This record gives sequence, C-alpha cells and structure tokens, in this order.
Amino acid sequence: MISIGGVIGTGLFVGSAQALHNGGPIGALFAYSIIGSVVYCLCVSIGEMIAFMPNVGGVVGLAGLYVDEALGFALGWSAWYNWSVTLPTEIAAAITVVGKFWYRGEVPTRDTIIFTCIFLCTALAINLLSSHRYGEVEFYLSSLKVITIVILIVAGLLIDVGAIGNRGPIGIKNWSPPFQPYLGIPGPKGYFLGFWAVMMQAGFSFFGSEVPGIAAGEVIDATRNVPRALRKVWIRITLFYVGGILVVGLIVRPSDVCPPLQSCNSPFTAAFEYANIRVLPTITTVLIIVSAWSAAASDIYISSRFLFFLARRHHAPSFLASLLKYPQPSSSPSVESTDSESDDDIPSVIDIRSPQSLLVTAPPAAEQARPSHKPNIPSQATVSVYDVESIVHSVKPWLVIPVWTVLFSSSIGLLAFTSTQTSATQAFSWLSSAASVASLQSWVGMLFTYIRWFQGTVYAERKYKGMDDEGAQRVIHEINMIKENRHKGQPYLAWYAFGMCSLILITSGWSVFINSDWQIAVVVDNPPPTRATGTYVSGPIPIFLSSYIPLPLFILLILGYKLIKQTRYVKLDDMQFTGEGVEREEVPDGEPQNFWEKFLQMIHMI
Repeated sequence: MISIGGVIGTGLFVGSAQALHNGGPIGALFAYSIIGSVVYCLCVSIGEMIAFMPNVGGVVGLAGLYVDEALGFALGWSAWYNWSVTLPTEIAAAITVVGKFWYRGEVPTRDTIIFTCIFLCTALAINLLSSHRYGEVEFYLSSLKVITIVILIVAGLLIDVGAIGNRGPIGIKNWSPPFQPYLGIPGPKGYFLGFWAVMMQAGFSFFGSEVPGIAAGEVIDATRNVPRALRKVWIRITLFYVGGILVVGLIVRPSDVCPPLQSCNSPFTAAFEYANIRVLPTITTVLIIVSAWSAAASDIYISSRFLFFLARRHHAPSFLASLLKYPQPSSSPSVESTDSESDDDIPSVIDIRSPQSLLVTAPPAAEQARPSHKPNIPSQATVSVYDVESIVHSVKPWLVIPVWTVLFSSSIGLLAFTSTQTSATQAFSWLSSAASVASLQSWVGMLFTYIRWFQGTVYAERKYKGMDDEGAQRVIHEINMIKENRHKGQPYLAWYAFGMCSLILITSGWSVFINSDWQIAVVVDNPPPTRATGTYVSGPIPIFLSSYIPLPLFILLILGYKLIKQTRYVKLDDMQFTGEGVEREEVPDGEPQNFWEKFLQMIHMI
C-alpha cells in the first residue's frame, strides 16, 4: 500500500494531461502499457533478490555486495536525489491544481506560501510518527486513492458511453488524431517523438513500484511478504495507469487539458466540467490534493530510508545513521557483547555491509518460548535482525525513526517555495526533469544488479553441484530456495527491462537534435497572465540539459568513489550465497482488523 501511495499521485491525476499533449491518446496508451511491462520485469527481479536477503539496505546494499560498492554508492544517491526532488514537485503540482480549479489561474504568492507550508509540514508530521502509525496512515490514504481512481475510471467510461452528463455518446471520436506532433514537428517523425517523450514521462510516473524492497527493514517477515507485495503491486499500478490513460484519452482532447502557452489541467476534472457534472469536479480536485499530499509523505519516507542506508554503509555522514528511540531502552546485563554494549546500542551493532555481519545472538527455541521479564540471550543460536524485536520486547521503545534523515530529506521540499520566483521556477523545472532521468538510472542499476546476481547463482550452482561437504550443500540448498521465487522467464525479463530503460535513457533527448532553434527561452509577444510574464520556457536547450546532464554525473559518482575507495568489481567466484544472517521463519498472516480490511482482502487488494 505504501508503493501504491507513493506512485499514484499527481503523475496520474495531472501528469496524464501532459502525456496526452505529447503523445496523443494512442501514443500515451502504448507508452504506458510498455512501461507497465518493464515495471513487471523489474518487480519480479527485485523480489527474487529481496526474498533471499531482505536486510542489507535494499538494492543499495545488494549492488554493493554483488556488483561494486561504487555502484551502490551512485545508485543510492541517485535514488535519494530523485525522491527528494519529487517531494517539492508533488507539492507544486498540488498547488497548480488548486489554482486551476479555485483561482481559475495562478495562486497568489501569499496563498502559495500558505499552501506550501501546510503540505510540507503535514507530510513531515506523519513521517515523525512510529513506523506502525505511519503505515496505518498510508494504508488508509492509499485505500482512498484506490477508491478515487476506480471511481474516476468508471465515471469516465460512463461519460464516454453517454450514460451520465449531457455530451451524449463519445466513443472513440477523440482518438482522431491518435498521435500528437512533438515540438511542432509534423508527420510520422513528430508522432514517434511524441510517443517516445511519453515513455520517459511514464517511467517517472511508475517509479516507486519497487518501494517494498526499500521498506524491507521495517516489514514483518520480509523474506516472504516483500516479494509477495512486489508480485502483486505492479499489476494494480499498471491497471490504474493504463486504465486511467485509456479513459482520459476517450473523453478529452489534448487541447482541452493543455491549452497553448498554459499549464495543463487535470484531464479528469476537465472531463467532468465539460460533461456539466457539478459535484464530481470539486470532489475530484479535493481527492487529487489529498493524493498529492500522501505522495509527498511517501517521498519523505522513501528518500529518508535511502539516505539512512547510505549512512549505514558509510556512503553519507555518520550522524545520519543514528536512530531516535523513545523511550530509551534500559541496559540489560544479560546481553552478551564483546564491546559491552547496552540494549540502546543494539541497532548500532548491525552492520549491513555484509550478510555475515547481520547476526544477533538469541536463545534456543525452548528458551524463547519460556516467558521471562528480562531477555536471556546466550550465544548458542543465531537469528535475524527481525527477531531483535522479540528478544528485547521488554525494553523495546515505541518510537524508532531515523530522525536526521527524515528532517534532511524533507528540507528539500523547501524548493517548492521557488514557485513564487520566475527564474527559480525555471531552474526547479529543470531539476524535476532531471529527476525523471535519475529514476530510470536507478532502474538500470537495479536490473544490472539482478543480472549479475543471476549469473552468480548459476555460477555457484555449477561450482558446488555434486560436492558432498557441508558448505557446498548449504549453497545448493540456498540456491534452490532462491529458485522458488524465480520467474520462469528470467533472465530474459531482466534483460528486456534493462534494454528498454537504457534505450529510453540514451534517446530521451534526441528530439532536440532536429530542432534548429537553440535558444534557452523564447520571448512571447502575448504571454498568458502568469508570474512568468514575457518568458515561456521552451526550446531544445532545457530539454537537452535535463535529459543528459544526469548521465555523466552518475558515471562520475561511480568513478569518483572507485578512485577514492579503490573498490573492486565483484567477481562471480567471490559472491556469497550461504544465507548467513538471514532467518526465514515464517510469521502467520494477521487477521483483518475491521470491515474495511476484510473487504480489501476479499477483492485481493491486500
């Protein structure tokens, strides 16, 4: 549900208008369908790795263990940048929706500041709650989003067939023309470029489907639940996006939602207004604003966890790896530790740099079953990090959050205040566009990590097959368990997604090379009544910079880290598949707590 909450936001409710404007109804539908297939391949790939090792910091830790520490460094910072910059983007988009609907134009500067403060402070507030409470808030907000998009899709279909509204049956009249010329380029070339431009936008809209892999450290029985969530969530998101873009393409024209020289409006709101349905536009606008706020809260959660994992792997300042715990756990002399650490230091002894270090001593099963007020922890048995909660139950604080990473990541949301300044708005627009490239870079890094991981499992199986010693048999046993979560189409699914993402990255800005007007901005004689009076951001240079500048920066991060740290590319022979530090004891699924959870479980939403 966090994945749905983080993905379904203004990218669907507002960004679909830009998709129609660039690619037309059919071009946008094709692009979103293709990216949906890429997301499926990505999710099954990540799910397989997380099922084996859920406690190393997600894909950041996996990239460091099975590819190169430098890739994990670059991948983590790239992903953090993307989610951090997405936060003010969501806030700015929500304010745009407010202005379009209630102000019929731009929101005044004072009101923009007020709305920005409200969005940012409330999103930060729920991230300062415990993981349990934050999860509950996101669960219900995500449920509200699911209801919203289902209602909007159904209402849109009813409008299309003429069942509601006063427009009569529409059918597929708005599918002519099926594609839109991009940058004013006529003919098939312009149509194809428009379709390809939507591919980049769709990739950014879908970014976040892999979030369960990032939240694995705070999930009960992550070995089973995270892969299961990844296998299910992709189809929901794909159906919502593909269904949504199909409906808006049927009931509105690109010119209805993106008038010339003006910002785009939500196609759902435009459709309901055009059909003269008085109640739905207001309800839709409110729900879009709530969705944007929920997505902003998810942005803070995900970016803060990326930054926390980076700090724990010594890729970021060490103070960012600290945890705020309340109440402070009391010391327990029964806990054996070579450094005489207290219970308060338990998180600090967990080193996620290697799977072998993810060990905590725990009593045998018989002693664990015996009730006790104080933990008695001999050193004969080992359990996973996730059993720490049961071991130190008597001293467990109810609030444990990486407070510094939450505050630092949420501070990037202050960029949303730049919407009151013309030049800053242009710069922020370029940063947001560059975040789209950063999101695809992250996917490329994750998929490459899986490809190396797959090759490592095949190599280890061939190497140890037929050996009788205990270590070899353990590796074969672990690989057989890995295969239980492996899709039959691997590694071809991963190669397909890797190729598509790489191709989109390389070609995302090629449209600028056929545009001869290389100017940073175009002066408009009769500009729309906006704060950016006299200037309309256009031309090839901003597109070129936002499309290609992040690529060399990503490579520089990798090369710079390798140069300073002298890291080595992990060879297949050096990859470890012993399963040390990972306990796979299954926890029974909890029963639904209320009618709403029973309903969602009945329709297979959870």
